Amino acid sequence: MKKYVIALVVAFCTLNLTYAQHFNEYFVDKTLRINYLHIGNKNVEKLQFHHFTQVNHWNGTRSQLVEPYHYGDLLVEVIDNASRKLIFSRSYSCLFTEYRTTERGETEIAQMEECVNIPMPKKPVRVRFISFDRYRTATMLKDTVLDPEKLPMEKARKEYAVMNLHKGNSPKKAIDILFIPDGYAKSDAKTLRYDMKRFAKYVMNCTPYKENRRHVNIRAIKGFSEQSGITQPQNNLFVKTLLNCTYNALDLDRYLMCPGVWNLHEVADDAPYDAIIIICNSEKYGGGGIYNFYCTVYNHGQYPDYVVVHEMGHLIGGLADEYYTSEVSVQDFYPEGVEPTEPNLTTLVDFGSKWADKVESGTPIPTPPVSKGHPDYDRIGVYEGGGYVAKGVYRPTLHCTMNSISYNDFCPVCRETLEKVIRYYSR
Repeated sequence: MKKYVIALVVAFCTLNLTYAQHFNEYFVDKTLRINYLHIGNKNVEKLQFHHFTQVNHWNGTRSQLVEPYHYGDLLVEVIDNASRKLIFSRSYSCLFTEYRTTERGETEIAQMEECVNIPMPKKPVRVRFISFDRYRTATMLKDTVLDPEKLPMEKARKEYAVMNLHKGNSPKKAIDILFIPDGYAKSDAKTLRYDMKRFAKYVMNCTPYKENRRHVNIRAIKGFSEQSGITQPQNNLFVKTLLNCTYNALDLDRYLMCPGVWNLHEVADDAPYDAIIIICNSEKYGGGGIYNFYCTVYNHGQYPDYVVVHEMGHLIGGLADEYYTSEVSVQDFYPEGVEPTEPNLTTLVDFGSKWADKVESGTPIPTPPVSKGHPDYDRIGVYEGGGYVAKGVYRPTLHCTMNSISYNDFCPVCRETLEKVIRYYSR
């Protein structure tokens, strides 16, 4: 595998941005899903194609096929094989990149399911998968030519009914949020319907979603599990569910994730989606969210309203956790001397690329914290502590939904980031 400098990758994307605006020139109204295995550990990484799926429609944006935000640890690029023009790209993260930073990830080889949706190309295309480590060093994982006429493709199957929870606009002009239930048996049908509506309200009553109602669609899959509940390995509880979600992901008890990513997307195919939120039938506190991947939330107990919008902050906006006192399993997630890609954290290596323009003149950097009730409590600054560490990483404000258990409290930096993404999907 060859190493590439991140600046070269970004420059390549920028130079070709103008070539990616003409959907009909390069693509047909279908989706090609590339299902693959991500294999390796801290020191070894490879990507192995497994199978391809064809879905009858492309529901993503058509006006900005080259994604402008590179918040993720992975980048897929689609290049027209004849003209060598970049015609599509998508940045995203995954559970595997987190695993590589854990203690087990230092030595044990992991093999995880992943997939990415791209518009169905009309002609052969060159597809490149680029991985970025925590130091933002780029590695080319895959560089291959795919011919849509010769690919052995499985066709998506319609299996589940869909609930329409909030209609803002057509899928081409809105961000399509899809709820998928897990751990709801058929005897939980009434609870499932109630929960899907309840969580839609949690989203649509939260800023900035409520101010952008006409640019947001929310739907839910009506899918039932064989058994009720969610697997909890720490409590020796194993449940057969639609998606087989489980607590204790990456050996962190509250980390609730879905290892069967291929099946997740097969279930999701029954509705348009840009973002998948898995609602898990459990009273145990937990959740998780990964940029342009998926997020999870538990449905009962305290704070599910906060957890769902917090995890959506990761999923949709690429926002980082701003807290630093809770237990985590990742290590050295924000190395010294490297500016985080997430828009709501800085190490001051390149603060000018973050929220520097929002800091009032005369504000000390770093900014000393003040107590709640102080006139400067809401002040945008550069407050030390964030990204799981108390020193060397800084956040924009003293309070935010990405920092503490506080529903509908995104700081101006996080709020603006989410609004930009909503606009990206709605153009």
